Amino acid sequence: MGARIRKAARLATVVILSGLIGLAISYSIFVHERVPAYENITSIDNNAPDSDFDSQQTTIEKARKSTVRVLSASDDEEVVIASSTGTYFTMDGRYFVITTMHGIIGTCESTRILSGDDIYPCERFIELNQIFDYALIEIYKIDDRQPIHIPRSLPSSKKEWNRSLSTMSRTLYTGFPNSIGPLTIPGTIAGYSHGGNIYILSYAWSGSSGSGVFSSTGDYIGYVIAIDVGSSVVSGHQVLENVVLVVPAYKVDWSAIMEYDDLVPQEEKETN
Repeated sequence: MGARIRKAARLATVVILSGLIGLAISYSIFVHERVPAYENITSIDNNAPDSDFDSQQTTIEKARKSTVRVLSASDDEEVVIASSTGTYFTMDGRYFVITTMHGIIGTCESTRILSGDDIYPCERFIELNQIFDYALIEIYKIDDRQPIHIPRSLPSSKKEWNRSLSTMSRTLYTGFPNSIGPLTIPGTIAGYSHGGNIYILSYAWSGSSGSGVFSSTGDYIGYVIAIDVGSSVVSGHQVLENVVLVVPAYKVDWSAIMEYDDLVPQEEKETN
């Protein structure tokens, strides 16, 4: 189910969550025929305390309105397409998507960003980071999405980071597990890996990789990369789809964006 697990030994630890789909039809046909439309319904827990209701609603809307689907086609003779999730964001007046690197299996030219029925090309890869498994993709503005603002949407201080990432803190993400969605899924921070990543009790499956994880106060705190795999003598390996591995957003080198010139020259912006 996973996309490109680089080391066989890693299979006993996590399952990568970008879905791979082998198709004998063209990329453009796949895009039009297989992508579900967005739903405009936001589900809110009406039993939540009044003090939490507005914050919960705002966070859900922020997550849903910034979520996109990412498709990446391989360069092989038999085309394979990886389907994952991304978060649409803006920084310095430009527009980007952050997703997982393991979900990018081809070139920028063979990568597409989907928002409802609309398809947007990858303009360029800003960074493909293998260590922390993320990809920064520059695109043009998406009309029907609302980007989060970086760095404004990140926790603003060490104290806020500690609060957002503390054990038993509530989280949620919106993504496309099993190519269904977008689905908004709650979670709770349960612990931390030796590498500094986060375990949340939630749900994820193939296609969830790259989903932006938000704190209960609406801050972008990380992105989904995998689910855990348990092992025992009795039952062997077992996928634990409710134990989700998240990379915290402070591991992203956002400054890499500033090393590239704007796609739209400043004089053209001023003219428009």
